[in-house]
Amino acid sequence: MMRILSLDIGGTNIRGAVVNGAKVSGYLKTPTPKKQKETIAKIYEIVASYGKFDVLCVSTAGFERNGKIVNSLNNDMDGTPLSKLLRQKFKKKVFLGNDANCATLAELHYGVGRGKRNFVLLTLGSGIGGGAVLDGKLYLGNGGALEVGSMRIQDEEIYEHLASGKASVRIAHEMGMKGITSLELEHRADKGDKKAKEVYDKIGRYLGIGMANLAYLFDPEVIIIGGGFSRVKYIYPAMEKTLKELYYLEPKPKIVKAKFGDDAGLIGAALLMKIK
Repeated sequence: MMRILSLDIGGTNIRGAVVNGAKVSGYLKTPTPKKQKETIAKIYEIVASYGKFDVLCVSTAGFERNGKIVNSLNNDMDGTPLSKLLRQKFKKKVFLGNDANCATLAELHYGVGRGKRNFVLLTLGSGIGGGAVLDGKLYLGNGGALEVGSMRIQDEEIYEHLASGKASVRIAHEMGMKGITSLELEHRADKGDKKAKEVYDKIGRYLGIGMANLAYLFDPEVIIIGGGFSRVKYIYPAMEKTLKELYYLEPKPKIVKAKFGDDAGLIGAALLMKIK
């Protein structure tokens, strides 16, 4: 049996695992270094720790263009010829893809997107990532499609600056909750704090605006929501209400939670072999 090693290189952590279908084993997680050189050295260390493997599959922020990573907004990997470096270092086949696209593949093959011909996925975290399946296949455009976090909404503001986990903290600070963290804001909402819930209402409204635009573009059966920030239940009422208000066509796409959490990038990366 082929031994597939997957890496998921995020802005906060690097994860590793051996992947077999939707199952992961040998799970490893370590903080992502701040500097590119240190990150590459850490990646080498993680891969070497697994010993023998047949193929290396990598999920990362940004995407490769002309052999180098671009638009990697949450870590210092822009300009890195990562696939080439890994091939040279380990003498194995390397498949590399955008983290949100990898999550989309995981949901398409093993999750709530299974059996769906058309859907959009949003990964909500410190920023917003996106992926789309059209006619049963992952849509890549020229390689950088569905960089939805950079869309412009609401007076030309950047989508993820208004509708992400990081945005919730900024809005809370603007509303007088100085120094509050994302987790503290969620705890306040759990206790019924009206200001905290108002923050999430705003975030949900902005999310719904972006979703309506995506629905008009792609006419999806469902919009799948994943990523760590998707756990915050208080964003959903305003998000769903706004999508219904702004999207006039029928049937309206349903908003559904992704099946996979932190393992989505690892599982989806192993599926890159199917499309490359």
